[in-house]
Amino acid sequence: MTDLSALVEPHRVHRSIYVEPDIFAKEMEKIFGGTWVYLAHESQVAEPNDFLTVRLGHRPVILTRDADGQLHGLLNRCAHRAATVCNEECGSAKNFQCSYHGWTYSNRGDLVNVPFADGYPVDFDKSDYGLSQLPSIGTYRGLIFGTLNPDPSSLLDWLGPAAPLIDEFVDRSPTGRIELRNRQRMIYRGNWKLAWDNAGDGMHPTFAHRSFVLHNENQHGGERSLSQFKSNPDDTGMYGEDLGNGHMFVDQRPGLTGSFWETQRPVPGHEWYADRIESEYGDSSADVLEMAPGSMVNLSIFPNLLIKGNHLETIDPISVDETRLCTWVATAEGAPDEVNVMRMRIAEDFPSLGNPDDLELFERCQEGLGVSEVEWVDMSKGLGHPSEQVSAEGVRRGPVTHEGPMRGYIRAWLELMEADTKRVVVDSESVKREVAG
Repeated sequence: MTDLSALVEPHRVHRSIYVEPDIFAKEMEKIFGGTWVYLAHESQVAEPNDFLTVRLGHRPVILTRDADGQLHGLLNRCAHRAATVCNEECGSAKNFQCSYHGWTYSNRGDLVNVPFADGYPVDFDKSDYGLSQLPSIGTYRGLIFGTLNPDPSSLLDWLGPAAPLIDEFVDRSPTGRIELRNRQRMIYRGNWKLAWDNAGDGMHPTFAHRSFVLHNENQHGGERSLSQFKSNPDDTGMYGEDLGNGHMFVDQRPGLTGSFWETQRPVPGHEWYADRIESEYGDSSADVLEMAPGSMVNLSIFPNLLIKGNHLETIDPISVDETRLCTWVATAEGAPDEVNVMRMRIAEDFPSLGNPDDLELFERCQEGLGVSEVEWVDMSKGLGHPSEQVSAEGVRRGPVTHEGPMRGYIRAWLELMEADTKRVVVDSESVKREVAG
């Protein structure tokens, strides 16, 4: 295995971390197996016996809520001959039967039936053949995380300064709870870390989304969301932060010239829904309307969750040079139906028109990384710059076009890749569960 520390310098990283299959395979073990990874939101398994199939790196997982309301992360692998036992994306089920030889498991993971049991050894015990499970499951504000690490740091410690930013996102809802709706899936031919680089990059909208920014201005004037990227974004007060543990934050709110609602681009039904809310809520209608547009922040929870606008987006590595992105709209529990309909319509705006810009550029980057004679990728902007501030919690903040957040996640990446982290699977009785908030 390559000496990974030789591939990371303070101001640059080696191209091989994006193109080498051996490094990618190690990431699936060390990062997507050794630390907390986002699995799903509680609204996706809200009721007893609900399930959702997800992935932990390359490991297929059935996330279940049993009849008692307890969460389980079941490895979707029959204990007999390894076939997956659940092949639906989601639903409600008390049991899962393997379609190969009929072994049947409860949604707690216990083996409950073996057909034609005569012929197995006399000491064959069904309790030894349950579905293997993730040893650690944690939740924070409805977000569900899991890991193969039996002794991870507490989820709250792992989130660190990202936790109150999650609070801000969720607490835009009147009840302090959100529900995920809809899903948009995109695949690009490039390494998963290209999406992570981009999530903390406050310079790229000025150029990558130039056509969108100019069209936005031509259609709706120069005071709408994203107009702050038309010229130098650093003149607006927007900033990026390295939150530690690989988490990143980009705050676009200082660049707004008005409220969220005032700077939101019109969407179909915009005026009609606004009129209904103003008619029903009168003087408080401005506060109600403010719940509809996106939050104007990008919060990235390493290694696979992006919270941006009104969306949760997951990064799902398929291979060293292929990645799937899935985006869900977060509706606000307790908000008027009109607000949540507008959230859905707003989701047809930038995610549909702007994300393809990013994916095209990820593929161009992956193609360029194929040039083996040019070895390094630069991330030096802002390094040692006097504008960088460091908080008492160790959060590093700099102007939005600086690359400090990227350097921060690469430090966390290297630490995890070099760590001697234990990875195990357990039975249903041995799972550790943490409710962090």
